[in-house]
This record gives sequence, C-alpha cells and structure tokens, in this order.
Amino acid sequence: MGTQPNGLLFKDILSASGAEQKKREDTGVAAAAVEMLRLEMMKSALSLSDSPLDTWSATGNQPIKALLARFFEQSQQTTAPPQSIASGRNDTVAVTVREERDSSLEGIIHKAARRYGVEESLIKAVIKAESNFNPKAVSHAGAEGLMQLMPATARGLGVTDSFDPEQNIMAGTRFLKDMLNRYDGNLDAALAAYNWGPGNVDKKGASLPRETRQYLATVKSFYSQFSG
Repeated sequence: MGTQPNGLLFKDILSASGAEQKKREDTGVAAAAVEMLRLEMMKSALSLSDSPLDTWSATGNQPIKALLARFFEQSQQTTAPPQSIASGRNDTVAVTVREERDSSLEGIIHKAARRYGVEESLIKAVIKAESNFNPKAVSHAGAEGLMQLMPATARGLGVTDSFDPEQNIMAGTRFLKDMLNRYDGNLDAALAAYNWGPGNVDKKGASLPRETRQYLATVKSFYSQFSG
C-alpha cells in the first residue's frame, strides 16, 4: 500500500519534490542577493555608507538583509584563498625552486669558478672529458665522479663523497687551480698533471704518454667549444 508504479513511496516523492523546491529557492536567493547587492553598492557609493547592510537596517527590511547576509557568508567561503597561499607557503616553494636551481651543475660550476678563479668553460671542458657529466662515473683506474678524482686525492681535498656533484666539482676545480699555479698558468702542463699526476709531469714531462696527449687535445677542444 501507498506505493507508486515505479516503487517509490509517496513520502519519497514528497521529499524529492521538497529538495527540488529548495534548490529553486536557493537559486532565486542567490540571484536576488546579487541584484540587491549591486543596487546597494551603488547606493552606498553615493551615500558613503560603510556597508550595504547598514541601509537595510534602517529600513527594517529584515528578510532582504538576511538574504544578503547569507549570500556574503557563502561568497566568503567560496572565494577563500587556499591554505598554502594564505599561510605564505608559496614563498617557501619559490625559495625551494631557487635552491634547487642553484644546486644544479651550472650553479655549482659557477660557484667553483668564482671561488678558485678558474674559467667556467675550462671546468666544463674537464668534466666533459673526464666523465661526460655523469656524476656516477668510475674509471678502470678507480677515479670517481664528475671530475674523476682518485680516492687518495679526494681524501686529501676533504671530500667525503666523490659522487656528490658539489663536493666533486669544488675539489676538482681546486686541484685544477693548484696545477695551474704549480706550472705558472701553463695550461698544457696543468692538464697533463691533472690527468697523469704532477709527479710524473715533473719527472717525465718531456715524454707524455699517448693517453695524456689525447687527453690534452680533447679537453682543449671542449674548452674552445664552451668558450664560444
């Protein structure tokens, strides 16, 4: 008993009808509120009133005032800024992005060049020849990282992790600068010492091995490219 052909109870139909009616009423409320707000804002601008609701308090038109109040409340809830922006987290994101950019290879190379007075293009040329910009590179002789530091050399330069790009580049650039100073700015001698070892260059510099001669040609070629 009390059921419709589609199986719905009469009270369900009334409930659905009521929900639809309320939806229409809410739509009408919003439209009315928007229109009244527009008119009152115009009126407030002329009268220099502090709030559109102040005028309605004087007229005693409480129903319209209530509609406007509800509209204001809904608008504030809808347009509230995201918590991340309101709390200033967007600034934190900007700082993080900036820090990540500065920790890139370009940033590290730039910092090493400024600290040790070595051209960025020369640092890049050595990295390209040594590891092809692979921070995890390991040679058959055991040299590690971007600038291919031997473990003993790395320890002597204070490196704790040769595969860390910043530690490797800073230490490698420092060693390269030491070689340039040692040989009075002679690039060939400095690069030969970087590849073959300063002890070998001091003792047998007149007879560089073929591998070191090839190394010099490769680095200088990259140096020219990065300088252009």
